Amino acid sequence: MIVSLYVDDLIFTGNSESLFVKFKNSMKLEFDKTDLGKVKYFHGVEVLKNSKGIYISKKQICKKSFGEI
Repeated sequence: MIVSLYVDDLIFTGNSESLFVKFKNSMKLEFDKTDLGKVKYFHGVEVLKNSKGIYISKKQICKKSFGEI
């Protein structure tokens, strides 16, 4: 399992669904948290998942900064 924490935002990934459940339950017991489901954006990074893999992009930030490419 990989856990990424930035100030008060937390994402985690891995390949064990049972570990996810245990981790989420332990976090709920210790902290007041909201489960937003599968990640779509994390600090300006867009996360896309499909049958071919997982892709990350900063396309939206580039559009805001530089306009359409």
